Amino acid sequence: MKKGKLAILLATTAVIAGGVIITSQQQNIFSNAPQQRKQLSAKEKQLAYLKEHDNEIKEFVKSQNPKVKSVQIAWDETQWEEIGNGTPKGGGDVIRVFGGFNQIKNSSWSVLIYIKDIKNNEEDFIEGIGSGGPLRVGGEYFDE
Repeated sequence: MKKGKLAILLATTAVIAGGVIITSQQQNIFSNAPQQRKQLSAKEKQLAYLKEHDNEIKEFVKSQNPKVKSVQIAWDETQWEEIGNGTPKGGGDVIRVFGGFNQIKNSSWSVLIYIKDIKNNEEDFIEGIGSGGPLRVGGEYFDE
């Protein structure tokens, strides 16, 4: 009888130990998770960089009119475009950023972020910033 209980105890211990080994192996599978993560595209990196430097965009918009006290950015409307300049080479690539100001419901603005090279993954991809459209409220120019 003691041998039977001992055999059951050893079998149970082996099953538990086996479960721990399997669990440990499963944890090791996920230890390489950072390598399995999707790499960010150039556009995703650029958008992340712009979000980190949103104050520069806001200050640029504020500089367009002294009556602009606060700036809201609509990141989900951000667009990447190629602009023309009448030459076969074209004017280059830009990121168009949109938003509103002064918490006014139908206000709008857009700025162009001129980029050096759309394929450039470096953080220093900004060549300059310019107005992409005038300040507006309800489709009308914001009074200056």
